[in-house]
Amino acid sequence: MEQSKEMHDLLSQLQEKPPKIIGGYKKQGWAVKILEKISNDPIEKEEDGTITAKAILEAKNNTFYPSFLNIDLSRKGKVSGIYFIAENEDQFDLIPFEIGKEFLKITEDELLPLKYKTLEKIEGDEYQSNWPSFS
Repeated sequence: MEQSKEMHDLLSQLQEKPPKIIGGYKKQGWAVKILEKISNDPIEKEEDGTITAKAILEAKNNTFYPSFLNIDLSRKGKVSGIYFIAENEDQFDLIPFEIGKEFLKITEDELLPLKYKTLEKIEGDEYQSNWPSFS
């Protein structure tokens, strides 16, 4: 219940000042360039044992979005969170997928199903069996 209140509050804030979600590129190289501008490592271990990884999302309409994925290695690499990247003055914000998709310039039918790939291969991730291709 608490998380949904946080999500609701975030959604309310964003509706007042909609985020500029980065993406919709025709070439994945543009998404990679955005991720390279962000100082985080390509793969970071979190305190809870999950991994946060820089990744590229491929929408159903063949457009690309830079993103961060939260990957649960205790579940063989299942994605437990997807975050779009939004420009906010001189910084980047991470917007949870469930909220961010509301601010895209494409419909859910054009977006889903998504494919993804992390910038670096993650040991123990069985979901990305075709890496470096999209899964």
